[in-house]
Amino acid sequence: MKKYFVENLGEHIGEEITDFFAISEKSLRKTRAGKSYLRIICLDKTGQIVGNVWEKANKFSKEFTISDIVKIRANVDLFDNHLQLNIINIRKAKEEEYEISDFSPTTTKDINKLTEQLFGFIDSIQNPHLNELLHLFFDDKEFLKKYVSAPAAKSWHHNRVGGLLCHTITVTQICNSASNFYADIDRDLLVCGAILHDIGKVNEYNLKPFIDFSDEGKLVGHIVIGDKMVVDKCEQIDNFPKLFLNKIRHLLLSHHGEREKGAVCLPKTREAILLHYADNMDAHLMGVQDLIDRAKEQKRDWTEYNNLTKREYYTK
Repeated sequence: MKKYFVENLGEHIGEEITDFFAISEKSLRKTRAGKSYLRIICLDKTGQIVGNVWEKANKFSKEFTISDIVKIRANVDLFDNHLQLNIINIRKAKEEEYEISDFSPTTTKDINKLTEQLFGFIDSIQNPHLNELLHLFFDDKEFLKKYVSAPAAKSWHHNRVGGLLCHTITVTQICNSASNFYADIDRDLLVCGAILHDIGKVNEYNLKPFIDFSDEGKLVGHIVIGDKMVVDKCEQIDNFPKLFLNKIRHLLLSHHGEREKGAVCLPKTREAILLHYADNMDAHLMGVQDLIDRAKEQKRDWTEYNNLTKREYYTK
């Protein structure tokens, strides 16, 4: 059984530990003196930590690959105010040595209640075509099972089992509320788009042994995957209006807001603008919240520097 989790390693600074971790990144590097060392990212369901193998780096690099679960003996160290593992020994673990559930972070929210909220929003949609479209997706029990387990991201926001459902409900709540503040917003269209905007993420990620991109996710991406899923479902509905199909597709294809951030097209309707900002707000706030939570666990006033947003965040 796993004893040391990433979120608690700050309590063991200066100690030697032996435990199991999943490997999400691995690279052989050189020190300034030209000596080889191995840098890896070790993770479990509570977070991730950098590990360095300073001795016999080339030998140990051949012992495992990315996505493996490994057994590590290491010293927990604090360098430049960041926790890291100085690894003494490392090998690929045997399947009977670990529990896979230790390596996939899971939302603490009640999935059943969130699912009830999802169907509440679906049933609130009066437009018969959009209502049928949503029921075609979510009345499929096998699809629903996959959907409620899916993450919303690999590393930034809602990067945990059930994260997609959590993110979708919040975005839908924001859009539903915002539709009351602006005249002539098509509320049914907006809520439908909010529910479906990240639908492609059910196929963008794999969950074992940890959250990572699927081949389809890397080659195609969730926006295009989701667009095809919606088109295929609409083809199953008799006389689904072409105008509604184009509007729904536009919401999905534009929700990242900018081409540089993955949008296939820019938001060109009020509903698309609202969806983009709702999606971005929830993703950004929850990503920052994770940074702040980790910093507070380490009793730090500032988070680590985030390369995506190019800043640190104040925790007090």
